[in-house]
Amino acid sequence: MKHVYIIITIILSFLLFPLNYAQEIEIITHGTTKYEPVGTLEIVIDFEVVNVSADTQTVFEVRTIDDVPSGWNSQMCFGQLCFAPNIDSVATTPEFSTPPVAPGDTLKTSIHVFTDQTSIATAHVQIQVGTFRNPGDRFTLDFTATTDPTVSVNENNLLNSYYLFQNYPNPFNPSTKINYNVGDPGLVQLKVYNILGVEVATLVSEYKNSGNYSADFSASNLSSGVYLYSLSVNNFIQTRKMILEK
Repeated sequence: MKHVYIIITIILSFLLFPLNYAQEIEIITHGTTKYEPVGTLEIVIDFEVVNVSADTQTVFEVRTIDDVPSGWNSQMCFGQLCFAPNIDSVATTPEFSTPPVAPGDTLKTSIHVFTDQTSIATAHVQIQVGTFRNPGDRFTLDFTATTDPTVSVNENNLLNSYYLFQNYPNPFNPSTKINYNVGDPGLVQLKVYNILGVEVATLVSEYKNSGNYSADFSASNLSSGVYLYSLSVNNFIQTRKMILEK
């Protein structure tokens, strides 16, 4: 009778307090389609994986569709660390030189599509994201990268358009300035990440009207190295690199 009581207690525990692994991570995308002019070598589409649980999570990504034109290829990246085009599964493990994601932390991740710089074409890449604790519960993300002859890279005509400028000075120590343009009004997010894609600073997180803006970044409490800074507003996102030298 004692064993029956224990079994019944365990069953009731699962019924009353089910394990909810679905809320371990949250995915933040900033648009899943990106257009670049013909001649662009690399098209980058960023997204973020946020650990919303109370436990450290080992996050994995699996490339389930890699439909790219002839002469193109795609890569998965954690922060600035990109993996070979033939690698379809990556994770935040020592094997991939990336630590697990701590509670509340954000893993900066991206898809990089490399073109032949001559074709007008579209790549379709599908990624599934999950955790080792519950690998069957996955987010599915579909990305398209298109080279479009109607897109211009003329930086002299940036008024009323979205754009993230290269920080100045670069390299810097310990402070630098980041200028950016906002096209249509919207919620502006300007964040800084380390090379592993972990967020280290939020410089802007507020609604802004169309116009030109600047933000100062002080890295006095950070170590030397390569950092990423990313602007997202409405469906626009752009990321650049900067170097801190102390």
